Amino acid sequence: MEKETQEKKGLSAKKASLIAKVVAGVIVVSGAVLKWTGVFQNCDINELCTVGFTVMGIFGTVDLNIALDKFTKKE
Repeated sequence: MEKETQEKKGLSAKKASLIAKVVAGVIVVSGAVLKWTGVFQNCDINELCTVGFTVMGIFGTVDLNIALDKFTKKE
């Protein structure tokens, strides 16, 4: 019962990971569009990808932990 109330209170790890993936994708795509339209003149595509993958990488460990929990869960 306590576990259910904790999950309902805040943001779950799975949702935070999904949000981070969406944000990273938005960063890369919108940054690339702004680069190609000339708004980001001094920015390199590699820099945009690095920022996007860094955001995704921070929460990538959450996905690994969820996957490990599924495989190591004893029934």
